[in-house]
Amino acid sequence: MIDEEEIEQLRTAARAGVVTEARNAKLLDAAFAIISYNSSHRQFGPLRPLPIDLRVLRDRFSEIEIDDARRRVRALFHDAYQAGEDALAHRPSHPEIVDKLRQRHPGFSDKCYEDTIRQGCFLAR
Repeated sequence: MIDEEEIEQLRTAARAGVVTEARNAKLLDAAFAIISYNSSHRQFGPLRPLPIDLRVLRDRFSEIEIDDARRRVRALFHDAYQAGEDALAHRPSHPEIVDKLRQRHPGFSDKCYEDTIRQGCFLAR
């Protein structure tokens, strides 16, 4: 059985991994990683660690840049459900779904688009 101390170590490690990923990524991907973690991984995972504040990026980006990235990530997530529904129904093809996200929300990495579709599939089930 896992004790409370081990659970806290796992929580800290999960959170630290996302912070490290975000600090090494381009702004949109960094904001995506943090917001994705806060909105789904943290809420639906078994450990429920504390949320990560986007201000961890202030050493690399301005508040205005971070706020713009937050807005753009939320807009991408807004389209997640439809992307997931389309992927589950296989209409249109997966590459077409990714291209549609890329056109509507430029500047993210392929990983972000794939994660958006994956989260959308979870929501659409």
